[in-house]
Amino acid sequence: MEHMNNDSTLQQGQWGRMVLMLACALAAAGALWQLDAAWPAWLAVAAPALLWPALAQWMSQRSRQSDSNDVILAFVDGVIIGIWMALTHFNLLASVAMLMILVHSTFVLQSARHAVLVVAGAIAGLAVCGLLTSFAIRYSVGTIAVVGSLLGLALYLTTQGIITSRLQESLVHKEQMLTVMRRVDAMTGFFGRAYWNDLAARLFNYAKQKDIPAFMLVVDVDNFRDINSRKGETAGDEVIIAVANTLRTCVRPGDATCRFGGDSFGVLLSGVNLDVTSKIADRIHNQVQTRRLRDWPDVQISVSIGIASLAKYHQSVEEWIKQAESSLEQAKGAPRMPAAMPELEPISAEHLAELAGHPAPSASARA
Repeated sequence: MEHMNNDSTLQQGQWGRMVLMLACALAAAGALWQLDAAWPAWLAVAAPALLWPALAQWMSQRSRQSDSNDVILAFVDGVIIGIWMALTHFNLLASVAMLMILVHSTFVLQSARHAVLVVAGAIAGLAVCGLLTSFAIRYSVGTIAVVGSLLGLALYLTTQGIITSRLQESLVHKEQMLTVMRRVDAMTGFFGRAYWNDLAARLFNYAKQKDIPAFMLVVDVDNFRDINSRKGETAGDEVIIAVANTLRTCVRPGDATCRFGGDSFGVLLSGVNLDVTSKIADRIHNQVQTRRLRDWPDVQISVSIGIASLAKYHQSVEEWIKQAESSLEQAKGAPRMPAAMPELEPISAEHLAELAGHPAPSASARA
C-alpha cells in the first residue's frame, strides 16, 4: 500500500509540474512574441518546459529523502519561472499569470511551505536573469501577450478542474470501499459486528411493532484458543472459514449473519418459530462436526450455540444480545441430539425491503 501511495504521489507531481510548465510557457511565449525575442530567449523557455518535468520525476524516483528532494524541486520550479519573468521584460500580465499559476499549483499539490520556496526561487531566478538583461522592463501589454496569458490560464484551470473531478470520484470510491470494509468481515464475507448490531436493532424494532417472532443465535467455536496454540493461527483461520461456510449452507440468504467476535458468529432469524430455530442450531452443530481441514485432518471442530427469542420484556437490543450470550454459556459442553432439518421458506423480497428500510430504535426508545 505504501508503494502504491508513493507511485501515486510521483505521478501526481509529474503531471502537476508538466501542466505548470506548459501553462507558464504559454504566458511567456505570448510576451516573447510581442518583444520579437531572439532564439536564445525562446530556447530558454522551451527547453525547461519540455525537459524539466521528466528530469524532476527521475530525480524523485532516485531520491531516498523525498522531503529534501521536494524542497529542491520546488525551488528550481521557482527559479525557472523567475527567469521567464525576466526574459519577458517583466511583462505585467504574463508575469502575474505565471506567478499566480506557480504559487497556486505548488500550494495545491504540496503545501504552503513549498509555495514560499517557489516564490523564493522565483525571486532568485528573476534577480540572476535580470542582471543579465539589465532589468529591462516593458509594462505595455499587447494582444499576443494577452492571448498567451489567457491560454496559459485556461490550460491550467481546465486541468485543475479535471484533476479535482477525478479526485472527487476517487474519494467517493474510497469512501464506498471503506463503508463495505466496515460492514463486511474480510475473512468470512459476513457482516461485521458494528453493522450487524445495526441490523439487530432494526429487526428488534420491526419485530416488536409487527409482533412477529425473531431469534438470535450466537455460535462459538469450542476450544479455539487451544487449536490456535497447538496448530497455529493459520489453522485457526481455516477453522473460522469452515464454520462460516457451514453457517452459509444452514441459514437462508436473507438471514443476517455476522462475525460476532474472534471465534464467534451471530445469526438473526425472523419468521420462524422456536422449534425450527432449534433444529437450525442442531444442524449447524452437526454439520460443523463433519468438517475436516485439508492440512489438519486431525483437528476436530465443534461449536456451542446460544439461542435467544425476542421477548416482550426485552427493553433494548442489548438485552436481547445478553440473553443470547447467556444461553451460549449454558450451552457450553451440553450435548446436542441430531435433528432433522426443516424446509425453510425463503425470506420474501417484501419482508427484506421493509426490514432494510425500517429505522433503528432511538436511544430514548431503548431506555
